[in-house]
Amino acid sequence: MKDLLAWIRTNLIKERPEMFMKGDSVRPGVLVLTNDCDWELSGQLDTTLEDKDVVVSISTLHGG
Repeated sequence: MKDLLAWIRTNLIKERPEMFMKGDSVRPGVLVLTNDCDWELSGQLDTTLEDKDVVVSISTLHGG
């Protein structure tokens, strides 16, 4: 998972990466699911990904 987040930062995020990441991980308030399971239950950055795994990130933060 750590490698995937680094790849996302380098290849997908075009501006304001601090809105998604803090250091090498996602910011607090960003929910990450791997195959519909909260990544906090599967090891977070140490989660091992395999072919056809589905990773979803959802921001739980919103402005008013």
